[in-house]
Amino acid sequence: MRRLATRAASASTTTGRIANSSSCPRSALLASPRTTMAPQFKATPASATAVRRLHATAQHLRPAAALASTATSFPNTHDKIAEVHDTPYFIDNKFVQSSATQFIDLHDPATNNLVTRVPQNTDEELKAAVASAQKAFETWRTTSVLHRQQIMFKFVALIRENWDRLAASITLEQGKTFADAKGDVLRGLQVAEAACGAPELLKGEVLEVAKDMETRTYREPLGVVAAICPFSEYSQCLT
Repeated sequence: MRRLATRAASASTTTGRIANSSSCPRSALLASPRTTMAPQFKATPASATAVRRLHATAQHLRPAAALASTATSFPNTHDKIAEVHDTPYFIDNKFVQSSATQFIDLHDPATNNLVTRVPQNTDEELKAAVASAQKAFETWRTTSVLHRQQIMFKFVALIRENWDRLAASITLEQGKTFADAKGDVLRGLQVAEAACGAPELLKGEVLEVAKDMETRTYREPLGVVAAICPFSEYSQCLT
């Protein structure tokens, strides 16, 4: 949303002044249920470092077993999952098991095997999520644009490091071929890369509406929002 500010400029006032501000038929994951996917990239020292950091983050967050995978270790077959876990939700920088009594079963379209159960979160859990986001927003709104850009750079790097992991998850949950799923991740990556241009996008605009008057627009964070993402293209929407 844009906030408009109109001011009259005196004859001695220059119009080039800048106002500074800081403020995601059968699937082909595998040819057969017990065939594994060939990796599409070669490990490098940089990727090995990223994997170690991801592992450290996973240990810190203590994710549930359903999410306990890494950039190089993740489900890559259609084999039946021996012990199916409920999907937790993420709040206050940690994964939490829902107290919901109703769940949505998620099946592998290729085999109809149960992959996980997604909770229909309770009203209290939804309100707690909004309150948590609102609390975080008070700090985020005063974070400089350049600092936000650095966070997006890290996000882009994580998507690249986990490309195959994300694509395998899409195939397992949605039934897309592995190649198509990797294309989904690519489009999400492009959205994240475009967001790295935030410093340019948040500058606002200046329109000279009269000889001695100009209208300036500012982009400001408004607050917490909710997004409902379509299951078929959720990687683009989430980013």
